[in-house]
Amino acid sequence: MMQLTPLAVQAAVVPGAAMLGFSALAAQLRCEGVALSDLFARTGLEPGDIDNAYAPMSQAQRMAVFANAQKLSSESDAALRAGARQRIGDFGIYGFAMASSATFRDGLEFGIAHMQPAMPFLQPTLRVQGDLAILACAPAERFGAVLPFVAEFWRSSLNSLFQRVLEVPLPARRLVCNYPAPAHWRSYAQVFGCTAEFGADVLEWHFDAAILDAACPGANSITHELCRRMCVAASYGDYQAGGWAGRVRGACLDDARCMVSVARLAERLGVSVRTLHRRLADQGVTFKSVVDQTRKELAIGYLSNSKLPVVDIAERVGFSEATNFRKAFRRWTGKVPSDYRIGAA
Repeated sequence: MMQLTPLAVQAAVVPGAAMLGFSALAAQLRCEGVALSDLFARTGLEPGDIDNAYAPMSQAQRMAVFANAQKLSSESDAALRAGARQRIGDFGIYGFAMASSATFRDGLEFGIAHMQPAMPFLQPTLRVQGDLAILACAPAERFGAVLPFVAEFWRSSLNSLFQRVLEVPLPARRLVCNYPAPAHWRSYAQVFGCTAEFGADVLEWHFDAAILDAACPGANSITHELCRRMCVAASYGDYQAGGWAGRVRGACLDDARCMVSVARLAERLGVSVRTLHRRLADQGVTFKSVVDQTRKELAIGYLSNSKLPVVDIAERVGFSEATNFRKAFRRWTGKVPSDYRIGAA
């Protein structure tokens, strides 16, 4: 099995995803007469960063850009319009990985697992209830007045991405929003092709579950594998680079109990639980996302390179019950551990 060494990772550098999608926002504001320098004003970012694949962007800077865009735009539906401008290439290697997936389900699950650096606001989860698929996002009330703008931009962006991956509109049924109806609420039906419900307690996107099994027109196993490896390399590079995500990962590798107790992890790192969550949020990740990724990588490593029983692997990656580990592994990979091990062999 091919292993990615640190040197190989550096040679296959992938953009850190910080600026992914923002060129569409800048283009929309430019059409409204807003200069890029004004969009980035008082954010610590430079206009040239929009074309810099390696320009870092903190969560605070990301929110500052959205706040500027909301304030400077002359169109109330600017966020929806900006998102509609997105193309597969605007999502970088992640977009091409989704488009080359075998099915829409594969692509969507890949995107959920790997695109958190670009869209930490969303923290999306997918669940299926009968013939209904529900893409839910974190409520994110902490963003206050800028929440509607951010939600509209990323939902519209994803809608564009999904349409380009499928080459047909997503069969949406309902859009649920946890903010009041905006002045342009009628635009939602035009953009998403479904009714919108405002003032709810959750952020959800309901669509026909049958589309999950639809084959992606651009499916290509070789392209997808190359993209997948580059995304994994980028993720590995982020951890190697340090920061709080790297510290959390290191603590979890040293002590599996840190994977199930954020209090124990915070104590090990010498900070309060609240401070830990805040510092991870500033880096654009969550405790759950870092732990999930660490568990997944460890589990795959054990299954691929050892003969440890599944029950022992479950314990080593922080699960007290093998049943819960099997459920999590299926969520991560779409396979049960035993089937994955056979395929790896």
